[in-house]
Amino acid sequence: MVVAEFVVAGGDYMGVWKETPKSRNWKSLSKTTVPIALRRNGSYDDLIASVIEAGELTSEPNDLVIMVNKDSNRFMYYILAFGACIRGFAHMRKVIAIDGTHLHSKYEGELLRDVAQYTENHVYPIFFCIVDKENDASWTFFFEKLKEIVVDKPDLCFISNRHKSIANGIVNSYNYAHHGYCRRHLNESLHVNHHCGDSLYLYYNVAKAYSLKEFYNHFVEFKNKFPAAIVVLEHDIGFEKWSRVHFPGNRYDVMTKNITESLNAMLIDEREYPVASIKQLYCQ
Repeated sequence: MVVAEFVVAGGDYMGVWKETPKSRNWKSLSKTTVPIALRRNGSYDDLIASVIEAGELTSEPNDLVIMVNKDSNRFMYYILAFGACIRGFAHMRKVIAIDGTHLHSKYEGELLRDVAQYTENHVYPIFFCIVDKENDASWTFFFEKLKEIVVDKPDLCFISNRHKSIANGIVNSYNYAHHGYCRRHLNESLHVNHHCGDSLYLYYNVAKAYSLKEFYNHFVEFKNKFPAAIVVLEHDIGFEKWSRVHFPGNRYDVMTKNITESLNAMLIDEREYPVASIKQLYCQ
């Protein structure tokens, strides 16, 4: 599948829309573009229309990316980031929670999110991205665009679930940042796959330990009771992905991706609607 970047909008990408009977074209002197076909993806076509109507592609503070398939001209990826969010990240903790969620309308799709926090623990979204589906290509695209905003440094940390495409996207785009797993997500996995429900406090004691001595004291207790679970945590996943004391970066005590669930709660109704509704709420 061939993917082409349709347009990146920002200060240097001014231009005009030209509509033909079959497509909308962004005319720019500084960017090679391809058309977005009309009447192919109804909900997503409405999204493009709302972008045009709002004049977002001629608004300097925003960065916007639309991706289409070169062969079919069908919608694939959409990103919207506000200049204020981009500039403000410099003052945030360098820990970003990553998550994706399903869009439930008949047009389907996935909403990918990256959320940071500042010192008072308030939620700080960086940008939102709508893709056709979660896979290596879409997550790599997501992190490549994020890297244009968030510089790859050793003090940067990502927190996510164990989705392989998220891990692959980080590895493909970031060489120095660290990646840890959500403690709550691992908790659910241990509960379902290893029946640790009544003894999960043992796992939490291990994960939250501040010193190696404290870690190994709790580790032995957990290992004696659930040896199979320890094999997964130690060998399949690795201590550095879930243990506070082994994590190579600074997670600022952010052990879960719960802050992304706050955005899920905001969008619980909009995920049933056409994607333009999500864009409108985000803009508000």
